[in-house]
Amino acid sequence: MKHLKLFSLTLAALGLLGLSACSSLDISQSKEEEKVTFAASNGEVEVPAHPERIAVQNYPDDIVTLGGNVVGTDSWAFPNPYLSKKQKENMVDLGSPSFNLEKLIAQKPDLIVTVDKSQVSDYEKIAPTVLVNYQEVNTMDKSLNFFAKLLNRENEKEAFIKKFDKKAEAQREKLKNHGIDPAKSRISLLELQGDKIYAYGDNFARGGQALTRGLGFQKSSKMTELSEGMGYAEVNAESLKDFDADYIFVDFKNADRAQYEALQKNPVWKNLKAVKEGHVVTMDYDKVYFFGGPTASMEQLSDYTEALIRQTE
Repeated sequence: MKHLKLFSLTLAALGLLGLSACSSLDISQSKEEEKVTFAASNGEVEVPAHPERIAVQNYPDDIVTLGGNVVGTDSWAFPNPYLSKKQKENMVDLGSPSFNLEKLIAQKPDLIVTVDKSQVSDYEKIAPTVLVNYQEVNTMDKSLNFFAKLLNRENEKEAFIKKFDKKAEAQREKLKNHGIDPAKSRISLLELQGDKIYAYGDNFARGGQALTRGLGFQKSSKMTELSEGMGYAEVNAESLKDFDADYIFVDFKNADRAQYEALQKNPVWKNLKAVKEGHVVTMDYDKVYFFGGPTASMEQLSDYTEALIRQTE
């Protein structure tokens, strides 16, 4: 009788464990299958509430910053030197400008994020697809708000912003200790490509968000115009006087160093305030030209601080 009672109790316990396992499985499955409607540039899109395999153009940094799993991105964004090995562990290069469809299918995404309107219909056949309008996510805060909503990761967003702001404050103090007060200093961003000169706003990579949103530098009037418009413009040497500022940041490839040396001999360049005061800061093109996501911007806080101190003292 005693053994029978023990046997019954054992069966009951196993039954409870079975129910518990089934319950956990049901919850897990329902979480995976849960869908929400997201307002995107291509309309109302039904997306996974908790996407687990994301293919994204342009914005892998923004998604991995929030803890998302990016399984593929475009060839331009893929080399991002600021992302950790862990953040890139499942990420593959899907080609540019459009994704290679065979590679995309092989990654089995449950969400695709694109900036390419012409490809939306093709991508939709593979997974729910969200079209992004650059102007709607052209600053770090706008981008974090957009992707935190899309990925259901508001807590991760708040945690990152706190971390970013804390580091930015420390770097600002470091600059002030070296006689540089960002709040009282105007900047301009320039880039040399072959025989062309480009000027940038603070929302087109090139360290813009690290310098303004992070370190607190003020934009020159022309830089402000670009920030409020297309984000960049081709300029000529004669018009560089319009971009004069307390500090000018210039990036270029090693192959274009001769162009920078030629620019330094230009009379207009020589007469710029930043040039006369030795406040021209050169940056590594390969590290800043395309990478302006949240994680990149946070790492660039120290990159630009060190470059300022090194090149202007």
